[in-house]
Amino acid sequence: MKRTRSQAGGGTAYPWETRWGLAGARVVELGAPGAARVGAGSGIAQAAHALVRAAARELLTTGTYGTPADGLAHGELNTLLGRD
Repeated sequence: MKRTRSQAGGGTAYPWETRWGLAGARVVELGAPGAARVGAGSGIAQAAHALVRAAARELLTTGTYGTPADGLAHGELNTLLGRD
């Protein structure tokens, strides 16, 4: 079980490690009182999976491929992954 700062004598109720989104605060608001690490949990992966599902549905129902129009360009993705 993760201890909170108040349980450890730090005076705040935020856990040392917390999941962003579940706490209902912005990341900067979690860090100020002492959260040591903030994670997004599975939320980012769930959003990516939803996009894949929407693209597949679009292909199967309308035959078009406009859903991923706002996706990363191949070169930008390579740069993010350090492969440029």
